[in-house]
Amino acid sequence: MSDEAPEPRGPRLPHIAYPALAAGFVALLVWSFSRILLAVSTLRLHVGGTDIGGKTAAAAIALLVALNVLVGSALVAYGRRVRRRPASFPLLLGAGALLVAGGVAALSVKQPSAEAKPQVVTLVAQGVKFVPTSLSFQAGKPVTVDFDNKDAGTQHNFVLFNGSDATAPALFTGDLITGPGTAKYMFTAPPPGMYFFHCQVHPTQMTGTATVTAGPGPSPGVINETARGIVFLQPQLTAPAGGQITIHFDNQDAGIPHDIVVYNGKDANSPILPGGSSPSVTGPGSIDFAFAAPPPGTYFFRCMFHPAQMTGTLTVGGPPGGPTPAPSASASPTPT
Repeated sequence: MSDEAPEPRGPRLPHIAYPALAAGFVALLVWSFSRILLAVSTLRLHVGGTDIGGKTAAAAIALLVALNVLVGSALVAYGRRVRRRPASFPLLLGAGALLVAGGVAALSVKQPSAEAKPQVVTLVAQGVKFVPTSLSFQAGKPVTVDFDNKDAGTQHNFVLFNGSDATAPALFTGDLITGPGTAKYMFTAPPPGMYFFHCQVHPTQMTGTATVTAGPGPSPGVINETARGIVFLQPQLTAPAGGQITIHFDNQDAGIPHDIVVYNGKDANSPILPGGSSPSVTGPGSIDFAFAAPPPGTYFFRCMFHPAQMTGTLTVGGPPGGPTPAPSASASPTPT
């Protein structure tokens, strides 16, 4: 009898083929897993009544998979008792096939376009009243109301009605929040128009109006104001007397709320002009708001969120957007 070990049966691959196959298999798994994480990161998940952001869910999935890889590697490295298990190989192939299938399925999840990003507005409940009392949305767009209840031990919420008062049907009813506490109310803006909102617990003290416009962007003849770096880039505005003043307000400070409040005088000790308080806008975002032009004169305005840094003046009695240079003596008159 010969003491030599029997030759292994069956075809044998070249030695270089084994690391090449392993590298290809790992690359396929990494690609599939990356597609799944990218798809999950664009979604918002609701688990047990809790709203979980896509990025948070993707991070949790990545950590769990990494932990499984470490535990599985440790078991495989433990020895032949693990490798000889009859179920080990089919389980490995099944897990790999499931991951690849998930990566292929994730390709069908479309990335949200810029148009699908929600318009974020800030609404504060303090002293049993809303601040501000007027909001602005764009029709048909997703809306997120960042609701901050600062009244300790008191419940508040946000209810939007499909009309000018609470006798109309409710379009959206937010969960009651006991202060101090915050919530994110998410819904789709209704068609253009004026809508009433109130707090369900304090329906007479806490009320407001939401203005829904057809779409973003300034209209011809409006005054443009931009907030950037916690300052107004146009601190001196002018508008013609009579009629209506429309201000297109563009907040470019990401994640920071701003507004414009115009006073009937040269400082904040004066009363606010009727309709001269814009809805708050959390950047990046923009709105148009309008109010009746006051008599000719100079009027103070500021941001209520940053009253010391963000101030300016509105001069009524000149052309919109700024003074028009006087024509030179050689210029021919412009026909009217």
